[in-house]
Amino acid sequence: MRHPFADRWNHNTDHYPRLLALVPRTAQHLVDVGCGDGTFCRYAAGRVPSVSGIDPDASVLPDPGDGVAYQQGTAERLPFADGSVDAVTMTAVLHHCDVPAALAEVRRVLAPGGVLLVLGIGGFGGWRDVPFEARDVLTHQVLSRVHTPWEPPTVRTAPGLTWDQTRTLVDEHLQGATHRRLPLWRSLTTWRQPA
Repeated sequence: MRHPFADRWNHNTDHYPRLLALVPRTAQHLVDVGCGDGTFCRYAAGRVPSVSGIDPDASVLPDPGDGVAYQQGTAERLPFADGSVDAVTMTAVLHHCDVPAALAEVRRVLAPGGVLLVLGIGGFGGWRDVPFEARDVLTHQVLSRVHTPWEPPTVRTAPGLTWDQTRTLVDEHLQGATHRRLPLWRSLTTWRQPA
């Protein structure tokens, strides 16, 4: 089966089908924090009735008209009412943020039972990361030959924390979060707002 982002492939878009599959089918409003050019927003809008994209860089936000509400904003100050959002996604964003403030905002805007999905990155932390690094290099070599590599016009910053440090920090602020290392130098953190 052809990947939906085979012509706009990178280490993030490779995981977008997985990310969208984890958004609850009952979700009515999804917010993509750090949405960049809106690639994931447009993809999610095919299934979620209301999608909002937030990014601090107004220059990368697309023009209105694709069924998504875009606005300039930050993870630390989300422009939504308390408990008004069913799902929040963040792709390669958390390492740009004041993590405690951003996670507090997610907790504030998520409705009871709402879900946070973080497709994150981390820095190399030593020998325990070696098997993941080897897998990621091999996966990249294979997939970059069968898809069309694409880089969005967004700011890139290397993570300041290792994978383990990031996980520990998130766990301090989101009790019950789950974490999974994914191929292509990514991790998936999932957290559900208590009902």
